[in-house]
Amino acid sequence: MRRVLVLAAVPAVLAACGSGASSSSHVTLSPLASVKQSAKKTAQATSEHMALTASATVSGQKIVLTGTGRFDNTNKQGDLTMHASVAGLDLPIEAVEDGTTIYLKSAIFQAALPAGKSWVKIDLQKTGKKAGIDFGQLLAQDPGQQLAQLQAAGDVTDVGTETIDGVSVEHYRATIDPSKLPQGTKIQTLVNPKYQPEDIYVGKDDGYVHRLHAAYTAQGQAVTVVMNFSDFGQDVTVSIPPASQSVEATNHVLKGLGG
Repeated sequence: MRRVLVLAAVPAVLAACGSGASSSSHVTLSPLASVKQSAKKTAQATSEHMALTASATVSGQKIVLTGTGRFDNTNKQGDLTMHASVAGLDLPIEAVEDGTTIYLKSAIFQAALPAGKSWVKIDLQKTGKKAGIDFGQLLAQDPGQQLAQLQAAGDVTDVGTETIDGVSVEHYRATIDPSKLPQGTKIQTLVNPKYQPEDIYVGKDDGYVHRLHAAYTAQGQAVTVVMNFSDFGQDVTVSIPPASQSVEATNHVLKGLGG
């Protein structure tokens, strides 16, 4: 699984020393270079926690998804506890990621599962190949690497200093060229997404990416996603659902793609 190398600018401090006196000047990074540098540092974190808020409007019906999760970037594993709000209903959803395999657990489809089974298992790599997308490549990217690729795709401006959960952050805004995203041309052909400028919030003291805010439309659906990141490098242990409790649903997804 290919990992994308991130090239980042490094701040330079130029110092000149003379007899009995010294002086120095600090080179200020451009917004693009600052975001790349924070992306590199975030990519090197072994883990992070995430708080998610997402909304989508489908056929005039608004769906809101909120949740929290933990991700082990070294082993490419993670778990999420989420709630979906649809037409006044609150639907809990649990999700576990193991490489390109996703496990889902929810009352939404519990009644349709065989006795003793509580998880639905989907191999995204197989479903992606049906549509011509390599999910192995896409999911191999942690937030920092994704961010670095996005910055290479468009201009970045510095919006100003803000505060997120008590952390002082610098707010950047980037335009997006979908064709330059990983497998962007293929994704454009399939769903033709239209991206709004993306907002990136970088910690002024720690240099990590603390928030990503993205919005786009695809196939008539308007989607907004906000991800807050914290607790970088803390120990994360993910429990993968056993086969005895899982139902393989990949083939059903493939049928949905026209297979």
